[in-house]
Amino acid sequence: MPKTSFIFAIHFHQPVGQLRHVLDRVQRNSYELLLRVMRDFPEMHFTLHFSGPLLLYWREYYPDFLSRLVDYVKKGNVEVLGGTFSEAALPILPSEDRVKQLKMGRELVEEVFGVEPRGAWLPERVWDPTLPVALREAGYEYVILDDEVGYRAGLWKGDVHRAQLTEYSGVRSGVFFIDAPIRYILPWRTQEEVFDYLKGFATESGEQYVLWGSDAEKFGEWWDPAPAEAWLRRFLDMLRHAVDVELLTPSEYLRRFGYQGPVYLYPGSYDKMMEWSGGYFPNFVRKYRESNNMHKKMLYVKEKLEQLEAPGEAWLEYVTGQCNDAYWHGLFGGIYLAHLRQAVYEHFIRAERVAEERRGTLDVASRIIETDFDYDGRKEVLVETRRANYYIKPDDGGTLFELDVKEPGDEYNLVNTMSRYGEPYLSGVAWYRPDWYRRVSFREHIWRSGAGIWDWLNNTPFVDVSDFALGRYILEDYGEGFVRLVYTGRDWSDHENPKRILLVKTYRFSLDGSVLEVEYRWRNMENSKIKPRLSVELTLTPRLSYESGEIPWYTVDGEFNKNVREHHVSPWSRSVVLHSQAFRDVFVENEKHAALWVAPIETLSRTEKGLRREYQALGIVFIHEVELEPGESFSTKIKVGW
Repeated sequence: MPKTSFIFAIHFHQPVGQLRHVLDRVQRNSYELLLRVMRDFPEMHFTLHFSGPLLLYWREYYPDFLSRLVDYVKKGNVEVLGGTFSEAALPILPSEDRVKQLKMGRELVEEVFGVEPRGAWLPERVWDPTLPVALREAGYEYVILDDEVGYRAGLWKGDVHRAQLTEYSGVRSGVFFIDAPIRYILPWRTQEEVFDYLKGFATESGEQYVLWGSDAEKFGEWWDPAPAEAWLRRFLDMLRHAVDVELLTPSEYLRRFGYQGPVYLYPGSYDKMMEWSGGYFPNFVRKYRESNNMHKKMLYVKEKLEQLEAPGEAWLEYVTGQCNDAYWHGLFGGIYLAHLRQAVYEHFIRAERVAEERRGTLDVASRIIETDFDYDGRKEVLVETRRANYYIKPDDGGTLFELDVKEPGDEYNLVNTMSRYGEPYLSGVAWYRPDWYRRVSFREHIWRSGAGIWDWLNNTPFVDVSDFALGRYILEDYGEGFVRLVYTGRDWSDHENPKRILLVKTYRFSLDGSVLEVEYRWRNMENSKIKPRLSVELTLTPRLSYESGEIPWYTVDGEFNKNVREHHVSPWSRSVVLHSQAFRDVFVENEKHAALWVAPIETLSRTEKGLRREYQALGIVFIHEVELEPGESFSTKIKVGW
């Protein structure tokens, strides 16, 4: 009788940096549900993948569940897939890291379940034609991809429903393709419709397979647990009694039918990921400056770990920071989630700190490096001290784009911000204006007369009448404890007669690295009096708590307390203190009183539940309304410390 081979591959994953209340909810609604159901169908041959971050969460928070899961796997009717240790997207990793990630992922599966995985689940099923070399070196025979990858390479429908062989440089890798249509009907349509679809691939031998490969959360998290469980139980019961659909694992399929080939596949992933990434996953690194920042931090830390001959502890932190979720955005993806970016930085900074402490490289003095950190063809200035790193970008307004706290147990990037981008799905939102500059710290503006907090926050056109914000500052000098930048900008309030203003901006770093002081000196370069509204903008991120979900708060001048989602306007202030249960207080202090705007920087992004406002950071703006005679200067100092 004709029959279809059916491969049911369920992918379990939660990202590095996930909030505890989310973990608890998904654990309760989805993972417990699936284990309960699978144990009630012991004869079913499931294919399961568990990401490294989730296995480690289970080990720490849900050891009883993990123990029950291990017992279930040992019954022998399950094939467990391996993959990358931290669910890292391989195409954005250095080649040696690809092998490391795959080997560590394999070893973790062997350690937890006592089985040797033959196949690998690629994070977001992102394929690169060079991957067979890394896969083979890590001990994997095959991978699971999406049929979109096959179709783009010119394969026919029958080809993507049979296991294929590909190769690179003479190294072979097997390929199974996920069937896209069944991902959209299982479990969203009736069981009968799913079976009708499966039967459409029946052959006398059963050589054609249909592979469902998708997220475990579709059962119990994406829709209510009770109907999800009822749907799955009825489907498995029908499958148990079916004679024209047979449930197999990939290894069982290969024992019967083997491979066809060869095939050669373009870089790719599933259809939506191809749309979001513009056809190539590394495009996210170019699209989002924040993604590029994390990615280049990864590369920089890797180079440092190699130079310092870092211990295994540092390398473990490093590979954990490569978890893919924070580097991209589509309908899913987490670059708009501050806590996921925070976690990436925490692991990279911790890796860096451990390596430096073991070698004693920063015990006495700071280190100042000129390097093209972000790979844009222009040099940045990196200042490294024992307790902090300060990254400065002269050609982007002389801004501070990263501030790494390197306290043991308290590693994080205080400038872990996210700008607002012109996403295509936001084109119909009339009030939404994307940011015209990157939301980082120590960026200068001159506001036009009458401009207020909402003009700044909502990017009112031409509200900044100067060219300081995007100016290419000159690195005038640097030495032990300081970096000095200069820029001659213009106040364009009078378009017919712009006024030249010289700004000297000096970053000063305390010996222990826990205080940053930025000295400002604006000088009137005209032969007449000017009255500019000189402004300094900072964007800082209080450390978020993964456990409590607590909302950080701030205090202005020691008396006005507000949470970070609230605004504050003051005509005459000097200080803002950021408070968080997850870190000590962070103070921002202006030497002189100034008008002050404080507001949350929030993005608007798409999720599976529609458009969502997401808190990113706290914006702080000091405004000095001054009168400067020809040649006269105005000076102030702003400190940030903890």
